[in-house]
Amino acid sequence: MSTYRVYYKGYYHEHSESNHTDVDARNELSALRKFFKQRRSELREAELLSGADLPALAGLDVNTEYRWWEGDWLHVYRGMEKVGVAPCPVCEGKGEVSDAVAEELRQRLLSVQ
Repeated sequence: MSTYRVYYKGYYHEHSESNHTDVDARNELSALRKFFKQRRSELREAELLSGADLPALAGLDVNTEYRWWEGDWLHVYRGMEKVGVAPCPVCEGKGEVSDAVAEELRQRLLSVQ
C-alpha cells in the first residue's frame, strides 16, 4: 500500500485556500475513491441532500477536475501525487514523515552537530 497526497482548493467568496489530504491506497484510483468516500462521510446528511454535488465513486477518473460544495465553500480537486514515507529522524523512527521532510530534517540535524 502507498500514500497518495490528494490536492484540492477551497473557495469562499473572494477567499481561497489550497489543501491536501494524505490517503493510503493501492493505486491512484483507489486513493481518489477513498478521498471522496471520506469527504462524503464527513458531510452532514443535510449538506448532501442540499446539493453537495460529490461525484459518484464508480465513475471517478484521476485526471478529471471535480467540484463539490461543503457548506458555503466550493472545492475543486486539483490532482494527486504518490508520497514516499520514511521513519522520522527526529523521534528516531517512532513516527513517519514524507521522504522530502525526512531528508530536510536529516540535513538540519547534521548541520547542528
